[in-house]
Amino acid sequence: MCGRFTLSVELSTILRVFQVQYKKESFIYSKRYNIAPGQNVPVITGPVDHRVISLMRWGLVPHWAKEVSTGNKLINARAETIDQKPAFKSSFIKRRCLVPADGFYEWKKQAGGKTPVRIILPDKEVFAFAGIWAQWQSPEGNITRSCAIITTGPNDFMRSIHNRMPVVLSGESACQIWLESNDVVELKELLQPYGGLMMAYQVSSMVNSPEHDHPKLLEKYS
Repeated sequence: MCGRFTLSVELSTILRVFQVQYKKESFIYSKRYNIAPGQNVPVITGPVDHRVISLMRWGLVPHWAKEVSTGNKLINARAETIDQKPAFKSSFIKRRCLVPADGFYEWKKQAGGKTPVRIILPDKEVFAFAGIWAQWQSPEGNITRSCAIITTGPNDFMRSIHNRMPVVLSGESACQIWLESNDVVELKELLQPYGGLMMAYQVSSMVNSPEHDHPKLLEKYS
């Protein structure tokens, strides 16, 4: 699964890499070092000439959900069944998004317990998870937009760390297909384990608590 990630780059980097239009009044961007479910995260939607970035709640709340807390159990969508599960199928077909990141955390099982590690793509300053989003309206009329990150089986690198990994879209071409294609077969072909270079290093156990969100969390721990 993917339960924590980081986005510590400048906003200008995100806008450049993903060719995004940005209105200052839409939201205030802050670098993040320990993003957790239930929090608002930057999400990119729209075709290449009209991509926009906005905040959505991490944890998908389907339109038919009775309450927003439903999203707490829907932070990830499995690639293998995303076009079948009622909670995800409609969003997969109609509402796909990019979730920008520059790393993610996993807890590696070792003798004596689990050790937190940060996984990065050393040849990319920022990359995109494949995501889906939904819009939910409360009985009072309040609108909540939310998202989920798609996961798949591990690649060779991740296999020793965890049995699942987030889907990382490989480059602009994959991002454009993900946001714009209507071909289910083409879309599902993107939902594969990442084939590029990855690295991991141990970090402080402070990341265990989402209350901690500061640059020191990115430092190597020994």
